[in-house]
Formats: sequence, structure tokens, C-alpha cells
Amino acid sequence: MYKPLILIAEDDQDDALMLKDAFSEINQNAVTFLENGKLLIEHLQKLLTDKELPSLILVDLNMPILDGRGVIKELKKRVETKDIPLVVLSTSKNKDDIESVFALGADDFFTKPASFSDLVDIVTIIAGKWLNTK
Repeated sequence: MYKPLILIAEDDQDDALMLKDAFSEINQNAVTFLENGKLLIEHLQKLLTDKELPSLILVDLNMPILDGRGVIKELKKRVETKDIPLVVLSTSKNKDDIESVFALGADDFFTKPASFSDLVDIVTIIAGKWLNTK
């Protein structure tokens, strides 16, 4: 069975672990975590060299070195990566933050929930919308 590759840039280790568990709950285990946007871009370059593309990229908005906005700008300007679904998952509920990531080309935005079950609901929505899991 085809398992989509998911790249996630998340600098908070606890959030990364919860996301890993949430994706496991919906049987999505081909998830690669990177600690910041710069590492995500570098990893993506290696995948492109091998002619592989992730099915989905999730980014945190506020990260060191290269934040979510920087990742969106970088990926949307490249022909080979501009069509990869890019979802922002952030603690921010700020309207300006949300509008800015959509203006840059993000495909979706979710605010990180307080509970694990809500996070599973969010990754279920993301998978249903952006991955061919049906």
C-alpha cells in the first residue's frame, strides 16, 4: 500500500512527539521531522536529487534559523516544490499571522490544540484533505 511521505518542521520536541503519535493513530508513519525550516529545505533538496517528493509538508510558524514564512517563500518560488501541499501548524491565533501565511501561498493553517485527541482530529482532517488516504 502506498504510504505518503510527510515532512514536518517543528522545533519543539514535545510537539514533534505528539505529532508523530497523532499521525501514527491514523496509520501515517512515513513522517520525517526536522528541527527548523533550513533543515527541511536541505532535506527536501536531497529528496529532489533522488527524484522523490513528499506528499505533504507541515511547518511550525515560529522556529529558529528559518521560520515557517521563510519555508513557504522558499518552496513556493521553486517550480519543483510549489505544488506540494504546505500546511502551517502553529500556536498562533493571530489573524495577521494567519493571513500572512495564506498570502505567501500556504495551503492551510491550523492552531495547535491543547489536547492530544484534538490533535488527532486535526491530522485526520489534514490527511483527508491533502493525502490520498481514502
